[in-house]
Amino acid sequence: MPRSDADESLSLLKLVHVGILISLLWKVRFFWYFLGVHKEFPVVDPFFPEFFRSRIVLLVAYLLAVAASVLILSTSDKIRLRLSGCVSLASLSILCIHQSAYNDVTFVCCAWTSLWCLWFSTRLGESYDSLYPRAAWLSHLVLSLIFLGGAIGKLTPGYLSGDVLFEIYFKDRDFWTYNLARSSLSEEGLRTAAMWHSRIVLLSEFVCGFLWLMPRRIASIVAIVVLCGIALTNNVLLFSVVACLIGLALVGLHERKKSAT
Repeated sequence: MPRSDADESLSLLKLVHVGILISLLWKVRFFWYFLGVHKEFPVVDPFFPEFFRSRIVLLVAYLLAVAASVLILSTSDKIRLRLSGCVSLASLSILCIHQSAYNDVTFVCCAWTSLWCLWFSTRLGESYDSLYPRAAWLSHLVLSLIFLGGAIGKLTPGYLSGDVLFEIYFKDRDFWTYNLARSSLSEEGLRTAAMWHSRIVLLSEFVCGFLWLMPRRIASIVAIVVLCGIALTNNVLLFSVVACLIGLALVGLHERKKSAT
């Protein structure tokens, strides 16, 4: 029996929120550790108002973001979905500008993904065949924005030469890819590998900056492969960053199949 438009749209919304929830929960151990550090070594920067320096605000915003995604996964009521979407976006926005979390790209990526979810939740009553192309294109546009921002930020001599990645990863990072590289290559070889790795990263992010111009299915597959590659070859903790983006990328793979006539 064919699924209704409402069921299809609701499933897609929940799928993306699963990605947000995975990102937030993947972060929980580090977040809890960081709260302890924040308590023991408080930093007072007058640039941030007191509200955005508060440890309580930081904790409540994080918990509300998690709770909002959990509620969205457990309801089909449009009003609750939209209110929860607003809470999710507001909480993540606070985390994006809080003194202790503003530089954490996990919350930035989750906030952009939550913005897409909130927009999508306001259109759940539309025909799926009409809504889906716009939803997929917008999801790829958001992904492109994030990738392109990352690529432009890396257009520096340190990244082009590979020196940045050499110091951060290749030199002494305890991860299987870098352990293998250090056991197989001389220091000169490591620097060469770091240079090419850095340039491949740059090229990949520039290509993904134009997902919105690609066919939907191809764009989603490219994005998922690159996002998984980022975490699996660098640090699995990066799934806290990419899980929500993978959820967003999956939108492009959910075009309704045409019924046989």
